[in-house]
Amino acid sequence: MQKIFNDTRLLDKAARDNYGLTEDIMMENAAAALQEQGRAHFFSPDGKYINRPTVLILAGGGNNGADGYALARRIVCHDLCVTVCQVYQPKSAMCVTQAERAKKAGVIFINPYDLDDFIERASFDLTVVYDCIFGSGFHGTLDALAAAVIQSANKIDGAYKIACDIPTGVSNGDCSQDQKAAAFVADETVTMGALKLALYTDAAKDACGQIVVADLGISRSNFESAASTVCAPTNDFGITQDSSQAQDCAVPCALLLEEADARLPLRDKKQNSNKGTYGHTAVFAGTKPGAAVIAGHAALKFGSGLVTLVAQAAQKIQFGNVSDFELMVSETVPQNATALVVGPGLGRATDSAVFDILRNTERPLVLDADIFYWPQIKELLAAKKNVVLTPHPKEFAELLKNVGLGNYSTQQVVAGRLELAKEFCAAFPGATLLLKGANILIASLLDGERAPRVYINPLGTSALAKGGSGDVLAGMTGALLAQGYTPLEAAVTASIKHASASHAFDGKDYALTPFELIREI
Repeated sequence: MQKIFNDTRLLDKAARDNYGLTEDIMMENAAAALQEQGRAHFFSPDGKYINRPTVLILAGGGNNGADGYALARRIVCHDLCVTVCQVYQPKSAMCVTQAERAKKAGVIFINPYDLDDFIERASFDLTVVYDCIFGSGFHGTLDALAAAVIQSANKIDGAYKIACDIPTGVSNGDCSQDQKAAAFVADETVTMGALKLALYTDAAKDACGQIVVADLGISRSNFESAASTVCAPTNDFGITQDSSQAQDCAVPCALLLEEADARLPLRDKKQNSNKGTYGHTAVFAGTKPGAAVIAGHAALKFGSGLVTLVAQAAQKIQFGNVSDFELMVSETVPQNATALVVGPGLGRATDSAVFDILRNTERPLVLDADIFYWPQIKELLAAKKNVVLTPHPKEFAELLKNVGLGNYSTQQVVAGRLELAKEFCAAFPGATLLLKGANILIASLLDGERAPRVYINPLGTSALAKGGSGDVLAGMTGALLAQGYTPLEAAVTASIKHASASHAFDGKDYALTPFELIREI
């Protein structure tokens, strides 16, 4: 796991204070990191140019622009033409200084109104484009000038594109879909010192490319640990024990999940076992039984020893042709069931019998899809301590309304998902939220902690954007609960493996179906 910070300015200050670093030194290290990541792309492999290989740097007027000017000075040489497009005139003290240094080193400056002509003249020679316009201090939307520059830069073909800190146009915080259209689309983002939350919003998914953390003169671990010198004591997650101070402190706001963080339900240490050893997942089936079948097969494939489809009697569903003979079918919850999955294809009309079962059971639950439209869900969540909820943004908006936490549009949920997830988990401390999206967000308030833990899973692909993928995830999560995982462990491991399975598929990304996904688990 890696730490993610909402704001690293206090860490910057602490690094300077604790280690005697100057802003100039840290900026040189930032420029060196940008240089290193672009070095392999400065010269074309075939060595063919009209003039000389050309690097274009888009520079703003603040310290992000200063990084760009420092980079330009470092790399300008006889064999490489370096041009800085001054999107805004240098404004900060460091930007003014670095621009003067770059000019003395022979860097060429152009204004943004000449950018399109420059791109047309140099298009055959352009090898790398750096975005150094705005960094982590950017909020809101781009003005017309910056938006036009970004639009021109995004149209450049063949050049490797690197963003400094955060791609311009990506807000420092959760972004709306409107901002995505104007963002610089990078092949790689070199972020300074530590990971920022803005890099892992849904809107940033297509803008950041590969993300690399640059050291600024001290190791990353020392940079991140500066939080302990400027904040109140934290727990092992990095959350301040006094949640009222959390937003003012340089503490992690989330942890970034990696494939190695999954704890798969391997059986190598349980040779003396039987099917009952590995739990029994019961999947409720309703008006659209196919969704329950998908979830059931996913649960079976992800280690559950037994899986039963619980057919609601009122639906009179016949499963003879859909259960594929691997799943059991019952009209009641089996007594030995160890976890329940409720929601996929269940139907939005409230079923009092199902609600009574859920209210009275002590088994862990996975709640998904249609059940978020049930008004009784607030009463259910208030009484439960071992629940995983797996909504997509539209369903989460409906859930927030039904539990009395506000009326939000789907876009508002996407834009404010971190704070909304924390608010939800604070209101229902027995619930673990797995909020689906381009980057999955998992949140849970654990016993003894004052603020919810938040994890972000960036591993998913657009291949998962297909009906039934969420049913697979619900079934996988239920299987882990059935095998004794805690709700948070189940959500983390299931989401990681669900995402990695989409990478394992060797067909075209548009061809991934739920059962193909299950085969890759």
